[in-house]
Amino acid sequence: MTDPLRKSITISCAVTHAFATFTERVDLWWPSSHRKFSTSSLTLDPTPGGLFIERAPTGETATFGEVLTCSAPHKITFTWNPGKITGPTEVTITFTAQGGSTLVEVEHLEGRADLGEEWETRVSLFSNGWTAVLAALQTQVKTRSPPCQ
Repeated sequence: MTDPLRKSITISCAVTHAFATFTERVDLWWPSSHRKFSTSSLTLDPTPGGLFIERAPTGETATFGEVLTCSAPHKITFTWNPGKITGPTEVTITFTAQGGSTLVEVEHLEGRADLGEEWETRVSLFSNGWTAVLAALQTQVKTRSPPCQ
């Protein structure tokens, strides 16, 4: 088994707000540099079997992943297709209260992708990606989301 990639960030809002921003408002903050299409919309259905999908205005779609489990507002696990070589990898995002803030943690696993030695190469790419995604989530919560509740 390979070591998972772990990233985290603390954002200034309640767990419920952080989770809702991540799942319900993903299109508002997900970085354009981490989308397949130059103009698109993203949706994330946080129910098991739900899809994380990007849609281009042309109707073309890209499936980022499929939700495996969800324990709103604390945890969501989904497969991850971007960058896949063989099968999808697996991502778990947890949301933990820390006073008036929320610790958001990403654990990205090789999952069933069976990448072997290639996993280490993929980790560096995924690491850069999750750093940008978490920073964008933090910016959304600070500057654009409705106030924390």
